[in-house]
Amino acid sequence: MTAGLLHPLSLRFSAPAVESAFRADYVRRSLLLMRLALVLGLAQYAAFGALDAWVAGAAVESVRAIRVVVCVALALGIGATFVVPQRFALVPAAVVALLGGLGVAGMTAAVQHAHHLAGHALDAPLAPNGYYYAGVMLILVYVHALLRLRFVVATAVGAAMVVAYLAVESLHAPRPMLANSALYLLSAQFSGMVASYALERYARLQFHHARRQARTNRELTGALTGLKAAQVRLVQQEKMASLGRLTAGVAHEIKNPLNFVNNFAEMSEELATEIAGLMAGVEGPPDEATCAEVKALMADLCLNVAKIREHGARADAIVRSMQGHGGVRGGERQPAAFNALVEEQARLALDAYRARHAGLAPTLVLDLDPEARVVPVVPQEIGRVVTNLVNNALYAVDERSRHRAGGDGAPYAPTVTVRTRAQGTAAVLEVADNGVGIPAALRERVFEPFFTTKPTGTGTGLGLSLAYDVVTSGHGGTLALETEEGAGTTFTVTLPLEAPQPLALATA
Repeated sequence: MTAGLLHPLSLRFSAPAVESAFRADYVRRSLLLMRLALVLGLAQYAAFGALDAWVAGAAVESVRAIRVVVCVALALGIGATFVVPQRFALVPAAVVALLGGLGVAGMTAAVQHAHHLAGHALDAPLAPNGYYYAGVMLILVYVHALLRLRFVVATAVGAAMVVAYLAVESLHAPRPMLANSALYLLSAQFSGMVASYALERYARLQFHHARRQARTNRELTGALTGLKAAQVRLVQQEKMASLGRLTAGVAHEIKNPLNFVNNFAEMSEELATEIAGLMAGVEGPPDEATCAEVKALMADLCLNVAKIREHGARADAIVRSMQGHGGVRGGERQPAAFNALVEEQARLALDAYRARHAGLAPTLVLDLDPEARVVPVVPQEIGRVVTNLVNNALYAVDERSRHRAGGDGAPYAPTVTVRTRAQGTAAVLEVADNGVGIPAALRERVFEPFFTTKPTGTGTGLGLSLAYDVVTSGHGGTLALETEEGAGTTFTVTLPLEAPQPLALATA
């Protein structure tokens, strides 16, 4: 994952822009921890001065002077982190850490020089070397871990401290003691380098992952915004398409009866003009021929008026259906004998259809589940749903009966089956027929307002749409369709048994 991304030794990013961004982010995240570490280091550097009188002996004044200078430098370094630009804030930390290490080396030099002048053996039990190199090791801990210095800087500062201390100690210390100090200090330096390398490498990889994640999030956010915009456009387009189909359906359905009304009105006007002309030329009682002609014209006029009334009523029915489809009113479910409601509406629909279509003799099969007893519904709304579904089923079997769909010569028995059943927490109504079925290309549109497969003047295309709204929006149920062209259709209504709060239901 890191091949070509980080330099194996310096840990620099291969891309300068990424390197610059990392340094700014690293300083920002490290600043507080670095300041706390400097404050802790200042406290420890000052506290260890309590041992100077015991260790330094005659050089105690010189050692304390060096310690004071280093503590002042530490305090100034802490203050500098608040003054210098943030991108340079780690520089004072590196400088004061190096001064701290050089200060320990200076203390060691002062003590060794005093011991040398006094003629003391440097390998005595209280020799200073056994104490001050431990201070260098402690400072190395700060340099490589606590001050959050970069690996390259920490390595350079630590190496300078170790070299300075060993150089000072080599002036007077015996070889075994020098070798002991070198072993400990170099081990501490190497261990610190491993630690700082691992810490910085982890920080860099974490930064790279965060940048990549942020970039991915931006891309995903952009893609999501684009998808939402596309969704809005698609919804708007679908609305406009639906509005176009609705407008076309309204225009088609209303135009037909209006054409009849206009035509018959024009013919009636002509007939009335003709009657007026005949009567204008008659003086006295009209003769039989004139009376006969006037009677014939009046009969035609009455017929025209009847046609105007018929098609005006059809236009009015279309408008009322549209109002019923779009209008809402408050409706509350109430417990209803489901089977009785379904049976009553199915038989009424069959009787009405037979009255309008003489010669049609379909079989109505009622398969009512005794367990589907009381169901919370709005009775008049569900009654309208049953009527619409049964009417469609009767039309389908009538069409197949008249056209002998299938053409196999087999006897055909037009049948409409109405079933109810209890299904867990729902009541189910099925209206099935063995009629003509619905072509595959039209199945997705059967619930659209004004969509109908019936000839012009036969249906408004609002029955199934109204039924769908009543079942889904009004009762929180579902209305599903299964059909096979030439074999029949089944509509399945599922109604939940838990009655919700009063609902707004579409009404016819």
